[in-house]
Amino acid sequence: MESASVSSSLSDLVAVSVESLLSDATRMQAQCRERSEQLSLATMQLRVESGALREQCEAAQLDMARIRQQLDELLETKAAFESRERQALKLSKQL
Repeated sequence: MESASVSSSLSDLVAVSVESLLSDATRMQAQCRERSEQLSLATMQLRVESGALREQCEAAQLDMARIRQQLDELLETKAAFESRERQALKLSKQL
């Protein structure tokens, strides 16, 4: 009888352990599913932010190109003005 009682107790312990493991596995699966959804949402948000930053970068590059062009034009104007100023000084010295 003792053998049957021990065997029954062991069977009960194994059943409780299996139920506990199944419960843990179910809980962990739900946590993983929830975390996966959170990561998917974060990934989507990062893609949107990346696109916006890419557009801002392209706009900044266009602005920089325009600024460089304007600077080049200003430097050319300055050089032409300085050249005319030197010519005017030469002419005034000749008179």
